[in-house]
Amino acid sequence: MTTNTPPIHAGLMAKIALGDKDALGQLYHTLSPRLFGIILRMVRRRDWAEEILHDTFIHIWQTAMEYDAKLGEPQTWLSHIARNRAIDFLRKHENRCCSVEDVTEAEEGFQAPLPAEDIHQEAQRLQHCLEHLPAEQRQSIALAYWRGLSQTEIALSMAQPEGTVKSWIRRALAHLRECVGL
Repeated sequence: MTTNTPPIHAGLMAKIALGDKDALGQLYHTLSPRLFGIILRMVRRRDWAEEILHDTFIHIWQTAMEYDAKLGEPQTWLSHIARNRAIDFLRKHENRCCSVEDVTEAEEGFQAPLPAEDIHQEAQRLQHCLEHLPAEQRQSIALAYWRGLSQTEIALSMAQPEGTVKSWIRRALAHLRECVGL
């Protein structure tokens, strides 16, 4: 997967860490559609997603010096920031889903085309891998990663013991790592 990330992103991160506003603008132009898609799938409200995206880039500007290229690709790091900002927003505003119908809608949103062809291919591969998971594992992953619920919250919403949910998530992640090729 790392071969699909343009090398310029790591250089942009270094420039942003040094306070280069033009580099931040270039990074925004390049990755904001992808990050916006991640956020929008989680919060499902355009106005909230725009606010969170703005907050995400402020956070990137303030913490760019913490990025370490040895630990992962910039896109991965930035996606985690966006996801965590969305989770924080949802928790703060208590707008979390708890129904299987909401999870199904989130999974369907994941199939939407992404802006870059290589990212789209990665999404298709991940979607294929998700389709081969048992339903309870797929739902657990969707609630955890698309809606930002904790394992305790997932256990409550699915009316299952927390240990069972932890096992489902662990097995699902292992399957996805193997299937996607990480």
